[in-house]
Amino acid sequence: MNMKHTLTCALLLTGISLFAQPVFEHTFSESAGYTNLENLGEVYYSMDVANKKCLIYDMNHTLLKSIALPIPNGYYLSDIQHVSENLFNLDNLIELVYIYSKYITESYYYTFETRLINENGVDLVSLPSGSGYTSVIEMQTAKKFLVYEYDYSAIPYMTKTHVYSLPEASTKSVSYSLTSLQGNAYPNPADNQINIPVTLPEGIQSGFLEILDMNGRKVMSYPVSTSDGNVVLPVRQLLSGTYLYQVNTLEGLSEARKIVIR
Repeated sequence: MNMKHTLTCALLLTGISLFAQPVFEHTFSESAGYTNLENLGEVYYSMDVANKKCLIYDMNHTLLKSIALPIPNGYYLSDIQHVSENLFNLDNLIELVYIYSKYITESYYYTFETRLINENGVDLVSLPSGSGYTSVIEMQTAKKFLVYEYDYSAIPYMTKTHVYSLPEASTKSVSYSLTSLQGNAYPNPADNQINIPVTLPEGIQSGFLEILDMNGRKVMSYPVSTSDGNVVLPVRQLLSGTYLYQVNTLEGLSEARKIVIR
């Protein structure tokens, strides 16, 4: 091939690369995520808040399963985590963790409850009341299920971490980057509430958005997950002044940024 033909081919290939772009496939009417199940394979799962369900779709967007999520009156479905088949046991049924919350308007804080169930609605573990977020940690020799129980009715807040061992120790090594904040908090200064954009890196399922005073002491902590994106925090209970906020996960800390409460 001569130089002219070589240059022409290179330009054509470059043009194809430059004009490649995402191709629209489908719109889910709910907030959706993706997972690779041990037996069913790759699926989408979505959070049907209005009907209190987790919906499982194949990669052609066809509904495979509809899993009812029992939620008490007055609570709001806020997250679905760890959709799997063999993570929590080996019976090949779909299992998942779901979280529901209620805002206590008189005191300006949220209370959470968490349940781990299979697709038939059977509770696999009796999780402590007040549990709000969970994390699965894969180490060289073991897998652990961490459940965070916290009480925001008191200042300073109280947090407990409950650790469960999971079956079949993992041999996979997982590497994570530190968490980061995307965008700036607003309004800043804030009076009653503040919006904080939060994006967790790929592979990190959950963490905590923390508010610290200028001495580095935590004065507020709010659980965040991959489904959040923008967290709205009530800040009326905070004294006027300058604070720091950051995201804290088991895999690392984000940078700290300043906010002002009036």
